[in-house]
Amino acid sequence: MTASDAHSGMLVQAEREAVTAALLQAAAHLAQGQDAEGILRPFCEALVAATGHIRLAWMWLGTPDTAVIRPAYAVGPAHAYAQALVLGADEATRLLSPGLRALASGQPVMATVRSDPAFAPWRAEALRYGLEVSASFPFGEAGDGKQGLVAVYADEPDYFARLGWGPFVAFQHLAQVALTQAALRERLHALATFDCLTGLLNRGAMQETMGSLHREAQRRHETYGVLLLDIDRFKLINDGYGHAVGDGVIRDVARILRASLRAEDHAGRWGGEEFLCLLPGADCAITAGIAERLCAEIRDHPFAATAGRTLRATVSLGMACFPADGDSAQALLNHADMGLYEAKRDGRCRVARASDRSRSLFATAQQLEAALTSGRVRPAYQPIMALADGRLVAKEALARIVTPEGVLEAEHFIEAADRFQWLHRLDHDMIGQVIEHCALTRTTQDPPIAYFVNVSTDLFHHAERVQDLLQRITRTSMPCCTDSDIEKPLVIEITERQFLGDFDAVRQALAPFLAFGIRLALDDFGSGYSSFRYLTELPFAFVKLDKALVHRVQTVQGRRILRGLQDLARDLGFRTIAEGVEDKACADALAALGVDWAQGHYFASPRFEDAPEVSG
Repeated sequence: MTASDAHSGMLVQAEREAVTAALLQAAAHLAQGQDAEGILRPFCEALVAATGHIRLAWMWLGTPDTAVIRPAYAVGPAHAYAQALVLGADEATRLLSPGLRALASGQPVMATVRSDPAFAPWRAEALRYGLEVSASFPFGEAGDGKQGLVAVYADEPDYFARLGWGPFVAFQHLAQVALTQAALRERLHALATFDCLTGLLNRGAMQETMGSLHREAQRRHETYGVLLLDIDRFKLINDGYGHAVGDGVIRDVARILRASLRAEDHAGRWGGEEFLCLLPGADCAITAGIAERLCAEIRDHPFAATAGRTLRATVSLGMACFPADGDSAQALLNHADMGLYEAKRDGRCRVARASDRSRSLFATAQQLEAALTSGRVRPAYQPIMALADGRLVAKEALARIVTPEGVLEAEHFIEAADRFQWLHRLDHDMIGQVIEHCALTRTTQDPPIAYFVNVSTDLFHHAERVQDLLQRITRTSMPCCTDSDIEKPLVIEITERQFLGDFDAVRQALAPFLAFGIRLALDDFGSGYSSFRYLTELPFAFVKLDKALVHRVQTVQGRRILRGLQDLARDLGFRTIAEGVEDKACADALAALGVDWAQGHYFASPRFEDAPEVSG
């Protein structure tokens, strides 16, 4: 080997190391780039910066069916040359272009400017910029939906032959990684942003969109509308036709929203069968008009059912407008939700804006939540007396909210608790306090008495709260709760209307309490619902006679009904408890019928046993 050959070899090795080092340095951008173009640009720039021999690097990204390729980004002393390149615009470049040949074969293609026919249209211009050879590196797969191409130009005809393909094939592999990484980012972004069933924005994305819209509306002093939609009786569709049909209905509603809303509007799946629409710039009149149109279009749309049949579905809509209905995004959502509740309550397939009553209900719900958080929901106890001898036999715990202004009875906040799905919190809080009270009084109460507490079926849908209550009963170490031979003092009181349509689920949810030996009372017995199945299939110990029926004990018909219920209860082994006893005449009449126990203002009003503070 001559000294000249050795020197040449050292130059080639140095060139190869410089190119490799530049590519390695650019690889750091793989973890930073947000898209394939953003990742590949530093690679092109690194190649040009690494050596004076590379005069140009350009790249293209697109889909496999793209007919014409134009460089999307070019860098290097000859970058102006790339601006004139249009590959595939005529038959000659489609057949001869090194870049298109590389994409078609999936392999790198090298072409010499002076001899390759593909350069004929641009040869003079290429030579003017000192370009002697090009190498085209394809990446991506046709089946993936995206492909890319990087073309590198050097000023020596044998440049790539001398350096070898190694560094550039490594670059090609890095480009493939960049494209794959960008595609993964796009898919992850789509999963985090869009609902997979409908293609609409998901709840999280809609929350972000609403936040941005609200801030912009505040800044510009503009209006916007909010629509909350819910598919009416969707459970019947799912149960009657199957979940595949139900999913089809949800998809069709989403398509109607996309087709019917204005270009600037936003629609998203809020959850389950609920959708949220945001209407920038819309005042209350425009919002109402859009809502009514959506309601009608969905009502008139034939949804696919089974075997070529169709079904009809409707939606209820709640609307709110900024700034009329609230000064925050959450307040507007709350008002739209209240409007939806009213639309459902008033017959469905309609549009409603929250009324003064709903606004009051929301204010009460906020008051209830604050009271639950601060421990101001307290049990007031009403005595239950044995009618035969006037003994105190039990007490019922009735929920009260203690405020600085006074005490709120349950009738003022129970609807709000139900509407905003806080009944389980209320039940859990009340039962917990009754358990503690029972434990504190077990040594002073002689003889022991029962403690009744109302429970909604909402509690049974929260297994963690049920388990917590059972653990709290155990922790109190009450003899009445640990000794199976002693009658348990806690009595769970359930209104018969709670069972409607969900009897088996309620029975299953009650199982942990029943296994623990907690007794059951059926409340409002005789209030108009068919209760006899419940009496035969659940181990009730008590039935509480409905207050309205008790008040009719002085009438002939009322006495006959009460006597029949009393005889039935005696035959089944239940104790009867009359509610709402207001005077001696009523108490005496009930005693004459054989009713076991009674409660009401005649005996005593509910009262706190630890006299909580009411003012301050």
